[in-house]
Amino acid sequence: MLTYIDNLRKNLTIYKTNNNMQIENNTLYYVYDPMCSWCYAFEQTLSELQKQLPQLLSFRAILGGLAADTTEPMPVETQTMIQQAWQRIEQTVPNVHFNFNFWAENTPYRSTYPACRALLAAEQQSPELSPILRQNIQQAYYQEAKNPSLDKILIECAKGSELDIEKFSTTLNSTEIKIKLAEHIQFARTLGVNSYPSLRLVLKEEIHNIAINYADATSTLTQINSLLQKHQNTRIESPCIRQCCLNNDDICLGCFRALDDITQWAYYSNPEKQRALDCAAQRKTLYNKNLI
Repeated sequence: MLTYIDNLRKNLTIYKTNNNMQIENNTLYYVYDPMCSWCYAFEQTLSELQKQLPQLLSFRAILGGLAADTTEPMPVETQTMIQQAWQRIEQTVPNVHFNFNFWAENTPYRSTYPACRALLAAEQQSPELSPILRQNIQQAYYQEAKNPSLDKILIECAKGSELDIEKFSTTLNSTEIKIKLAEHIQFARTLGVNSYPSLRLVLKEEIHNIAINYADATSTLTQINSLLQKHQNTRIESPCIRQCCLNNDDICLGCFRALDDITQWAYYSNPEKQRALDCAAQRKTLYNKNLI
């Protein structure tokens, strides 16, 4: 029997989104699930981390997809395990509390994909609305004892934002959004993530695992700045292969740098050199495709 991901992977050969996900340099990836209690525990520190992130770095949130769709009630053993996790979080992470009435007032399902799809549906309308909906979902789940595994609760959460509710309701379970979630899950695996929350920093094609501190962003920022400084201090050599030939657009067909990048190379900072190399790599790929 084909799994949820297997079916979507088959569909990917037919349907392609406009924004294929690729690992990007100088990017901090946050891989999470809105119904992961440890991700909820990390929210306050994550906010501080984003505020203090070095300007050179981009931030990107990736949905890991903790549990697939199911209509089967959550086993009692799983319910107990999650409640124990809530208790550990309350004991170890300052100012984080849970409403344990959830377990008495709901039929819980081990299904987080609906909440993940909701965030992608919100992001489709506007990237700025996805974090707002994430907070609404977490508030409903952890504080108001509501079940975000249900579409009606997700739509209720969406009403607390500026989302177009009719459009949101239509796209929530669309094939496009389901495939987008499959792409996120596969991308998380590409980053080497198998637990949530996780942070991955990409510098010069290298993926670094960033340690998470639930109580303080300082140690996380220290690790990020240390890695960034190390890479900035590494000398980036010229990619010239001594086969210089400019085309009509002043692009060298040897190294694929623009003429300005070639003449200013000695004066470029490492980040400027890296951007020039990234652009050159894109030109080379396009050039080689046109030769086929």
